[in-house]
Amino acid sequence: MAEETTYKFYLKYLFRSKSALAAIVVILFFVGLAVYVGTWPKSVSTNYLYNTRYYENTYPEDAAPSWMAALEPSQYSPSLYLNPKEVKLYGSVSSSNIYEYELTFSFDWSSEKVPTDVVFVFSANTTMQTIQVLWKKPSGSQIMFSQTPSVSKYSFDLSYVTSALLSYILQKTGQVPTLQTTSVLATALFSNFSEKSAGPAEKGTYTVTVLIGTSGPAKFYAAQVRVLGNAYGLMGTDSYGRPILQGILLGLPNALEIGVVTSLLGVLIGVFIGGFAGFLGGKADAGLNWFSTVILALPVLPFLVTLGIMLKSSLTIMSEVLLITFLSWPGYAIIARSSAQSIRTNTFVEADRLMGIPSYRTFFTHFLPRLVPFIVAYTVLGIPGAILLVQTLAFIGVAPANIVTWGGILDAAYDYNAALNGWWWWLLFPGLMIVFVSIPFVVVGFVIERASFGGR
Repeated sequence: MAEETTYKFYLKYLFRSKSALAAIVVILFFVGLAVYVGTWPKSVSTNYLYNTRYYENTYPEDAAPSWMAALEPSQYSPSLYLNPKEVKLYGSVSSSNIYEYELTFSFDWSSEKVPTDVVFVFSANTTMQTIQVLWKKPSGSQIMFSQTPSVSKYSFDLSYVTSALLSYILQKTGQVPTLQTTSVLATALFSNFSEKSAGPAEKGTYTVTVLIGTSGPAKFYAAQVRVLGNAYGLMGTDSYGRPILQGILLGLPNALEIGVVTSLLGVLIGVFIGGFAGFLGGKADAGLNWFSTVILALPVLPFLVTLGIMLKSSLTIMSEVLLITFLSWPGYAIIARSSAQSIRTNTFVEADRLMGIPSYRTFFTHFLPRLVPFIVAYTVLGIPGAILLVQTLAFIGVAPANIVTWGGILDAAYDYNAALNGWWWWLLFPGLMIVFVSIPFVVVGFVIERASFGGR
């Protein structure tokens, strides 16, 4: 069998298996995606980890996936990010050097659910003196409110114009709501107020006209109206407004890097020590086997948690890899030792000894090559276990502080009671990602193992 274990044979065996081919395609997809995410600016990861204010008023908090708005329009409202359809100079007063610009936005609304907030974001190359907003509903009713920023970069949501919106609600219903959240204020802009109460949102085309007075000729770097519903993105958002999809993508390179490196190092060290012990035999074999057994007997998770807490302030990706590798190699060493002992009984080993060939040369020419199938198969099979262990450690708070992990996302979901609050997307998608990344490695590993140990 050793003579047949060529790379050509394994490639042929892999390509002959439809499940292995599909798994390889999936692995290549994940690797390509990880490479793409690796090209993102470092600020993306930094903002996700530390600068949660970056996401305020940008994405809705605790929002379900956007497709839920199509499935249940009465329960979920979409999030829209609107750029002006037209920007024009409305008028100017040369004596006071005031320029007035008109920005027109419009959008179609088909959900019965009123959004949770509306945010206006403006940035220009000159000071904005006044901002007036005229909001027109599909029914033709209008509401106006204004701000006086006196800065060149300004954003505000409905809480900034509470007085104007409450006055409109009072006019329509005859009473002021006791609860004055942005969701309640948004009813002034969207609700049809049938029977003097805030009913469902009006469906149709909304038009938003914004008049901005500037202290000179203006060039707008940003001009956006953000309608924040309770649904956003492919996988929703967390309690900080961070998109779950972004967190999952940021965690992919780290998961693959740690999983592959940890598994490869563990297998290589284990195969070398175990193979060498089986090759030597005698007291050296007994000593190395005893050492491997002692390390193998250590409780992996409690041991890693204890060391992780002790090293938490200085824990890096490399130190985490080394810790996991230290506890993972003995299992591979014991299996490799058994294989080496069976190889040792072959006649060519005895022939090398009688010919005076050095022992190290016999080990590297006869033993290690015959352990290559073992190395490849168990490296691939070890990747899912390493990924799962790393995410488990991150979930219980033992992870490098400067990386995004799926376990860390699940940990945050646990801290914010996502399950109790019904934020299922915060739990489901990171968990599924761990499974989806692990399965193709398991499939390929089993195919290689079957080819190595009985697939002929």
